[in-house]
Amino acid sequence: DSESNIEELEILIKSINILGEKLKYQDMLRKRLISDISHEIRTPLNVLQNNLEAMMDNVLPITTDRLNCLNEEVIRFGKLLNNLDILKEFESEGIKLNFERTSLDELVKDVCKDFYMAAENKNIELYYNIEPDKDYIIMADKDKLKQVFINLISNALKFTKKDGKISIDLYSGNKNIIVKIKDNGIGIKKEDLPFIFERLYRGDRSRNQTVGNGIGLTVVKNILQLHSASIDVESEEGKGTVFSVFFNK
Repeated sequence: DSESNIEELEILIKSINILGEKLKYQDMLRKRLISDISHEIRTPLNVLQNNLEAMMDNVLPITTDRLNCLNEEVIRFGKLLNNLDILKEFESEGIKLNFERTSLDELVKDVCKDFYMAAENKNIELYYNIEPDKDYIIMADKDKLKQVFINLISNALKFTKKDGKISIDLYSGNKNIIVKIKDNGIGIKKEDLPFIFERLYRGDRSRNQTVGNGIGLTVVKNILQLHSASIDVESEEGKGTVFSVFFNK
């Protein structure tokens, strides 16, 4: 009996140690979240403040181009807050989906429309290609699914340099409807690829000021999982990235 008691005690101690490690890891993630969010919020605010002050002091002339750039920062800021709201819903397990018959081709086309101007401002060609005469009706929460493509296309724009190209292809496979978002931007480092959908993962901080904090891609993966859909990524540093989204027929 005393042996079995000792064994039970050892199992209990082991369980407590494992729990302690998990809590420590979660605490580290929480601290990183606060640090990453404050970094991500501070960036557009600094750009806005510095430019507005320079315009007010007549150091910079007020031009349409500059106002467009500042407006893009405001839009980026709004998208970050949207992602945080959705992430908060996931955290509290309070996310509610409103599934309805949805034309995926129309939904993607609508999202693309919102990005043509931003692409033009960066001299980036944005194409939307659809395989004709196919059925693209799926059951989906339109607003949540829009957030998926807003995140993926805005990422492609963010990481594609001037005079680059982005293509969004929609086609039908044997068992899936596939959406591919392809860019010829800066790409993702090989060592970062396995982790990009992890909450809060941000690649090499020294590499690029525009590197995001992983919130957007975490939201993308979570929403797709709720739609029984999946996402893959292929990328080569300096060559570009392809995100492929698979919906069941």
